Amino acid sequence: MNIMVLAFPIIFGYLVWFAGAIQIDCDKTDQIHEDQIHHCCKHPDGHNQIMADCAKEHGFKLPNSNEQSMMDLTAGHAIAGTCFAKCVFDKLNFMKDDNLDMEAVKKSLLEKHSDDPEYVNEMIRAFNHCHGKAEENAAKFMSNPIFKHMTKDFCEPKSAVIMACVIRQFFHNCPPFRWAKTEECENLLQFSRNCTDSIATL
Repeated sequence: MNIMVLAFPIIFGYLVWFAGAIQIDCDKTDQIHEDQIHHCCKHPDGHNQIMADCAKEHGFKLPNSNEQSMMDLTAGHAIAGTCFAKCVFDKLNFMKDDNLDMEAVKKSLLEKHSDDPEYVNEMIRAFNHCHGKAEENAAKFMSNPIFKHMTKDFCEPKSAVIMACVIRQFFHNCPPFRWAKTEECENLLQFSRNCTDSIATL
């Protein structure tokens, strides 16, 4: 059996921990659907060719053809897709000398979302927050001997760590006026507040 198949649960556990949130049971979780959180905080949506191409190339599942924003993923989903995240960041030129290039990030956001400056600022703050933290976490994680057994199903995880961190920061700091007032979104928000670190994306 492929060693990565056996090791993946351990890898995923480490990655979620490094993203800054741990999945735990708290109260009733049957009505909490974290995979629907992307409907709760308003963000640019629609088809994204880079995301679609990388998803197809690496067998990564996106919600659907109209929800292909980075913010349409949960933190746990993103951090598990190491090759997908690396592909996206490489195509966006977000990495330079194996480090996050904040100038490239800002340029891309300003060019693509000039009609929503508040979203741009929120995303820049999220990337800034995850900049040094992600590098430190990835370095610690990569020191684990299990990385010596990487296969084509697992890539250098720095991009995935950053992506997951950015997603979590975006939703965790979603301004009240952007948060949907639906029952499901309000319940999700209250659950995250009552059960600290129970939802990876919040």
